[in-house]
Amino acid sequence: MKAKKLLAFLCCATLALSVLAGCGKGTDEPKKDGTKDQTETEAKGDPADPAGYYQFSYDVEGLGLWVNYIHLYEESSIGKVFYAGYASNQITFAGTYEIEKKSCDYNVSMSRADSEEGKMTEGTADYTITFFGFDGAELGSCGYDGTYIYNDTTGVAGTGAENCAFAKDAEGMDSKYGQADSGYGGEKGIAYVKAYSEEDETCTVTLNHDGSYSDMMVVEVVGTWAQGEDGKTYTLTPDSSSDTAAELVISDDGASATYTPDGGEAVTLKIDQSKPVVLKFAGVIPADGNSLGQDVDAWISCYNDKTCEAFISAYGVEFALGTGEYETSNDGVITFHFDGGDMVSANTADGATVEFSWAGTPIGDVAATLTQE
Repeated sequence: MKAKKLLAFLCCATLALSVLAGCGKGTDEPKKDGTKDQTETEAKGDPADPAGYYQFSYDVEGLGLWVNYIHLYEESSIGKVFYAGYASNQITFAGTYEIEKKSCDYNVSMSRADSEEGKMTEGTADYTITFFGFDGAELGSCGYDGTYIYNDTTGVAGTGAENCAFAKDAEGMDSKYGQADSGYGGEKGIAYVKAYSEEDETCTVTLNHDGSYSDMMVVEVVGTWAQGEDGKTYTLTPDSSSDTAAELVISDDGASATYTPDGGEAVTLKIDQSKPVVLKFAGVIPADGNSLGQDVDAWISCYNDKTCEAFISAYGVEFALGTGEYETSNDGVITFHFDGGDMVSANTADGATVEFSWAGTPIGDVAATLTQE
């Protein structure tokens, strides 16, 4: 498959050439010292009733309140769902979680100030919370006591909020963390299931983690979905009574689905089984910076298993340049490790950027500034 893509990319390049030839200090971190500030930012949670928002947030100079949070949902037809939004929803994770009455040791920073100073607090929680991706992969376990998620996992971690205690927010959406720009209200829909037509990939049906869906088979229809008892039948109910409801049935091997609109004919769709993208930097390689002679898209996709992949695309042909790994740090910097060398992001007033460069691509040695989406 990669050889075919490379051949297609080179053919596009040849055709084009022939034509041309004619962070900041924290002020809002939770305190665990019995002061009034603690009661304002924490809820005395019950591990048996975990649903709600848990946050580790702070001010960043020039950027305002930087909200990092984990949203635990009430149990739904697909189980207990979680969403994690880091750096004001710029880095996102979603999946399911389990809570067990099993002791779990933790080693975390209890506040932003502690994190900046490298001060860690050790302890043992009576409960363990385990996070899973929608693909079933375990993302990590950590301590939990109803009031704090002592998140020292590496699988559910984001820039500026690694190895820290997320305090339950008693006010939820009504709190300043919920009302902040890109706070809880900025939660992004993460695909639980995405199906598409192989004949026209713009025809898609996406079921999101929060129970919402988008049906783009004809015109966009939005609404809510629920999974049937068989675990593979999904009922799609539109928000508007004038829109058409539908049913989506996943095949036994999970590779395809049958989509049937009410009163319409069934069609077969393919299931997107690619790894979830939790972070993406994208930009354009200008026409005068490549041998193709036209603007070329370039991007780096970061996945929930801490791997990353670099791509370029032109004339509708996508080509993967290579894979690597990435890591984040408390100062908001992301480092990408590729075989050809490391690339390091920088935080700017307009967002995070990375100077992308790659030698020996099908369109020559290329470079571009990529911006975090």
